[in-house]
Amino acid sequence: MSTPAATPHRCVVCGSGDAATIWSVARAPTHAVRPAGMDAASGFGQLDIAACSHCGHLSNRAFDTDAADELYGALVLTNEPVSPGMIAAVDETAGLIMRHLKQAPAVLEVGGGGGALSLALARRSARVDLVEPSRALGPERFAGTGVTLHRAMFPVTALAGRRFDAVVCRQVIEHVPEPAPFLAALRGSLADDGIAYLELPSADDILRRHSIVDFHYPHVHYYRRAKMELLLARAGFAIAEVFDIKQGHDMGFLLRAAKPLVHEAQASSDVSPSKFAAALAERRARGAQRLAAIDGPIALYGANAYAQALLGLYQETTPFAAMFDDTASYAGRCVYGPAGEITIEPPRSERLAGMAAVVIPAYLHDAEIARKIAAMGFRGPVYTLRAHGVNTPGPIASLFDP
Repeated sequence: MSTPAATPHRCVVCGSGDAATIWSVARAPTHAVRPAGMDAASGFGQLDIAACSHCGHLSNRAFDTDAADELYGALVLTNEPVSPGMIAAVDETAGLIMRHLKQAPAVLEVGGGGGALSLALARRSARVDLVEPSRALGPERFAGTGVTLHRAMFPVTALAGRRFDAVVCRQVIEHVPEPAPFLAALRGSLADDGIAYLELPSADDILRRHSIVDFHYPHVHYYRRAKMELLLARAGFAIAEVFDIKQGHDMGFLLRAAKPLVHEAQASSDVSPSKFAAALAERRARGAQRLAAIDGPIALYGANAYAQALLGLYQETTPFAAMFDDTASYAGRCVYGPAGEITIEPPRSERLAGMAAVVIPAYLHDAEIARKIAAMGFRGPVYTLRAHGVNTPGPIASLFDP
């Protein structure tokens, strides 16, 4: 693993300028999914995941902030709920938020992707304003639903001065290079008696599982719970409740308005960068060995950020032959890596029959996918990118575990 040269860096948690690289990828795909036929040399960035030497906060110090608007205004919507489990999770989140609100509230969702949660909230709200920069989203998607789309980066001039009964921001803050002004803008949009819901991946989970595919280019920061609690307090949020989501993979914060924290304890680190880097390198090598031992074409199932990370790591040495996904809007789209594009296609029995193995990047849904391909007649080995032992039916094992 090559180590990039140090670049100017300031920790967004403690302000320190000292950090040590614990993970790097020279040519990481910047998009999980994109239209087919694009310039093969474009669409790559660098991962230089560094641990702050003072507080241990993890971030990609090679992230190109100048390209953020293009990255998040992408022409393809990703992570749309397509399985029963994903749809149920959206409804559960909507129910959790609405339980804490008055009748017919005004709701703001920031970074809502395809709008599935906004649509669920709109069924029980007076109005939902959705802020989402993706150019793949248009207002016609929300005609007659009570959702108003603002296709822009947050904060939005059209909403300046508006206060909302609920402010919702899921899986966004990790993409924001400078979290302090972003959180301040969220706080400024919240009514004094309102609630906010913030959801994000857990760096505690990455540290616990040594998950190398959870480092992918669109994520700038990797927050541990204690670090996020500190940033929220600085921004003027009081934590009402914290939720473990997807068995600790993500964390959710139910928040209320408060005065910003002025005096605080200094953050310190319990992370050993060298030991963590060594553990990640070991998993990287084990994944390469597993893939090299497969005799025949390998299919991937799940065109998502974890597949994006996998392709950046292994595509130059592993001939991945197919990418299956259940998202109908991915027709004509592709995933890609340093060795080229792979067209996304729906799973079919005859295509599965020609594969020597299936690797499931969509590891949060690996049991459901394993059952599906078994029902389609696939009897070869199935691997998941889940980083620790998996108790799932059928022939499924971790690509990275011993």
